[in-house]
Amino acid sequence: MKIVDEKGRLFGLVNPLDLIILLAVIALVVGLGTKTKTMVSTTVTEVELTALFRKVEPSLLENLNTEDRLVGAGGFIEDARIVAVDVRPHIDTINTATGERVIVEDPRFKDVRVTVRGVSRSATADLRVGLQEIKAGREYWLKTQFIQLLGITETVRVLDSREEIIEES
Repeated sequence: MKIVDEKGRLFGLVNPLDLIILLAVIALVVGLGTKTKTMVSTTVTEVELTALFRKVEPSLLENLNTEDRLVGAGGFIEDARIVAVDVRPHIDTINTATGERVIVEDPRFKDVRVTVRGVSRSATADLRVGLQEIKAGREYWLKTQFIQLLGITETVRVLDSREEIIEES
């Protein structure tokens, strides 16, 4: 039995050029398959954060409710919701005619302290709820289906933490 017959086929079965192309396609598919599926160790952390939103228009407050789910990246964030809302008069300082600084309550605006509980899934040490990194002292965007406010994160508490292995595509 010849390795290459008179028609140029290997062992009388396959054309060598067809075999090379077939092997290249298989190698490409296997390479893409292994590159797109990676195992990632992700820390799942239940967190609670408190954020302060200053000088909020009172008419906006009817859109802010406990148990509202947060939104981000065009959809609901599954494990994040508002658990408490505390509304207080906005405190401001004004200068009197004599040049003295006086602390007064603003008759119109309110300060709102919101507590959010959520799950941070991150492969790094950073805590994130949705796509937003949370740290005390950092700006925080509160987004629900009905309202969006910009404030400052006051506190971050870790409630529970565990590690998971997740296969990402």
